[in-house]
Amino acid sequence: MPSNIYEHFGVTPIVNAVGYASRVTGSSPHPDVIAAMAAASAQYVELDDLIEAAGKLIHKCTGAETGIITAGAGAALTLAAAACLAGNRPEIMDQLPDVSNCPRDEIIYPAAGPFDYDHAIRLSGAKLVSIEYRDADALEKIEKAINPRTAAIGYVWYGLDDRVDLNKLVELAHRHHLPAIIDAAFSMPPAENLTRFSRCGFDLIAYSGGKHLGGPQASGLLCGRADLIRSAWVQMVDMDVRSGTWSLQHWVDAGWISRSPRHGIGRSMKVSKESIVGLMKALERYGQRDHAAEYARWKQSTDVLYEGLKDLPGLQITYLKQALNGQLYPLLQIDSGTGPGAMSVRELLLALRALPRKIILAEDEQSVDRAFLYTQCFQPGDLEYTLASLRQILVSHADRVSR
Repeated sequence: MPSNIYEHFGVTPIVNAVGYASRVTGSSPHPDVIAAMAAASAQYVELDDLIEAAGKLIHKCTGAETGIITAGAGAALTLAAAACLAGNRPEIMDQLPDVSNCPRDEIIYPAAGPFDYDHAIRLSGAKLVSIEYRDADALEKIEKAINPRTAAIGYVWYGLDDRVDLNKLVELAHRHHLPAIIDAAFSMPPAENLTRFSRCGFDLIAYSGGKHLGGPQASGLLCGRADLIRSAWVQMVDMDVRSGTWSLQHWVDAGWISRSPRHGIGRSMKVSKESIVGLMKALERYGQRDHAAEYARWKQSTDVLYEGLKDLPGLQITYLKQALNGQLYPLLQIDSGTGPGAMSVRELLLALRALPRKIILAEDEQSVDRAFLYTQCFQPGDLEYTLASLRQILVSHADRVSR
């Protein structure tokens, strides 16, 4: 078999200049994480035992009461919403996304913006009440929208400049006896955000495991209030069980739930033992990583690219010390050129895709004339290849238009 498994299946690896995005396969887990996943694959466990162990580790690492590992942050959001709709009522769990018998079926949520991942919430069956959280009077609008059908208040983390005060949002939710959900999939770095939202008091927090955390790509975390995590848990796992012998029968005996539900809305979002253990190992490592050294490596690569490209004609290249949302990712902003000899970002993106080994940039959702180049996912040799390829494309374009 070839040393590169992708070659075996006829796929050529790319240079990931996008960052931790699913479309370019997320993170590249540390060898310790891969080793943990391989070891996990060799034995069998009862899944609920593993989920319980993960909950203890999630508590230790995030400060939340407990948590579960999910099939990505999107699955975590769907399960979070389902937990708020159903609580501990298996008769509602059995029917979702049908909410016809659900006493509370509305979730107040930010209007679609830079990260419009509301579909994951709607997948639960919840009806979204959209509010523009960036308005100065957003908290007042949210409070006016609360009614007897409201099941939760949601928030999407956009960046370091919070678009409502998070502590005030949580206080508002709790004053009305409602859980507060936060989509924190993109929130790291900074590393402190792994514990920050629990300290703020959010009841349910969804993280991506396959981004900066360094776990398997299709993994995520849902952590928060224990009773809501239990609800999400039982709506996710295989329910071929019998009364009295269910592995979670102690919850029935304690009166938390009346019976085991059937296969819940999260059944199609099941997560493997390998992914659970992989993300557990990544969580253990996260607090031990040298985040300052990681940033220094990203900056050094970005510096080299900028110095090698800044004087070439055709495009406008700007060095940014951090991402537009304030996160500590040094990057290059690439804008279409102007005047004679200009090259468009679209032409650049297509030229990079036509290379023997494609280079994929992050595209600006607001402008076709802007893209971004991130270096945090560069692997050995990627820096040199990217610089040489970009220089060749720009020089060739200049030669062509000057003829």
